[in-house]
Amino acid sequence: SLSNPYLETQPSMQCHAKRMTEPTEQQLVEAVRESLRQDGRLGRFKAEIRSAVMSILNKNPSERIPVQIPEETKLINELIREYMVWNGYLYSEQVLVAESAQHSERLPRENLATKLNVMDDERTVKIPLLYYVLAAFQNNDDE
Repeated sequence: SLSNPYLETQPSMQCHAKRMTEPTEQQLVEAVRESLRQDGRLGRFKAEIRSAVMSILNKNPSERIPVQIPEETKLINELIREYMVWNGYLYSEQVLVAESAQHSERLPRENLATKLNVMDDERTVKIPLLYYVLAAFQNNDDE
């Protein structure tokens, strides 16, 4: 590092020179936040925090009666989860699991297809079942 004899003799100039070259805490925080946002980790961290908060809020077994989720709601949630995972919304799927108090293990696609009376084949297995539900309603509107 090059030294400047003038700055070495002037304490106030040393501080001023330091402030110009060293980033502030806020600049560092912003740089880290931007880096995390660009590589996708910021969204994941936010989702994990939301999921953890929901888990904490839902964990008071002594005061809370277990909620019985209707089968239709479970099925809808599973269709949404399959859609989210297929589209890469993994953090949103984690939050949905925490908020809906469903099992973290997803229902197998074969079970979803059976419940919806969908015959999966080479073509249908490539996209989420929710797309087929939507297509069925769109086809009914055309008739």
